[in-house]
Amino acid sequence: MKKLGLIAGNGRFPLLFAEEAKRAGFSVMVAAHRGETDAAIETFADEVTWVYVGQLGKIIRFFQNLAVSEAVMAGGIRKVKLFGNFRPDLRGARFLAGLKSREDDVLLRGIADELASDGIRILESTFCLPQLIAAEGVLSKRAPRPEEWEDIKLGFEIAREIGRLGIGQTVIVKKQIVLAVEAVEGTDAAIQRAGALAKSGCVVVKVSKPQQDLRFDVPAVGVDTVKRLREIDAAVLAVEAGKTILLEKEELLRQADEFGIAVVGIRAAG
Repeated sequence: MKKLGLIAGNGRFPLLFAEEAKRAGFSVMVAAHRGETDAAIETFADEVTWVYVGQLGKIIRFFQNLAVSEAVMAGGIRKVKLFGNFRPDLRGARFLAGLKSREDDVLLRGIADELASDGIRILESTFCLPQLIAAEGVLSKRAPRPEEWEDIKLGFEIAREIGRLGIGQTVIVKKQIVLAVEAVEGTDAAIQRAGALAKSGCVVVKVSKPQQDLRFDVPAVGVDTVKRLREIDAAVLAVEAGKTILLEKEELLRQADEFGIAVVGIRAAG
């Protein structure tokens, strides 16, 4: 059985990826992050080691000892953890000292390069999950109303721009007014902030960064996202087609239909 490494962050994505990788016939070796990764990852892992954020050397040694030559990064690491739960080992500290920027893309590409220099190639995090990539068009039973489409277009433009600047990937709009822009606090917190202002009927738009590297940090939404939208009585969830993962896709769409939330996949050209 072929071995596959998994560098697991937070959220449902690492669990889903590990489950699908096992189903595809891989033996999954997981480097999980303390304070970030769900403990349920151990259910799907053939081998697991727990690391603190920044322990790059420990991750590399773990994979090398198990003869792992290919790995995937799945799930994020909250930036706020860098201020509290950050314990780099010697390799991690040396890597960070050599960085000219702490932007997500620079950081993640640098980590991928470090792993590659030790014979561990980072694969695209979507390669086991093609069926969960959002298609273009209306995905729910309800289609957005004309005024909601206008908010989607505005939100898409703004979200692409904040993505280009490395700020975040989600924007919440109502009646052509931008209510919230995601930054370090994450998608859920941005949605809650917008809900307090909108009261109801807002449009949530999540896109990939224009320079998105599909090996890591791929935007994802799931059942929990739909629940957050329900809590603030949001009207629409719009995601970038071809570049966004729909976690627990069937259940996500079922709940969206139950709550009357329109779900759409959009592309830059449209």
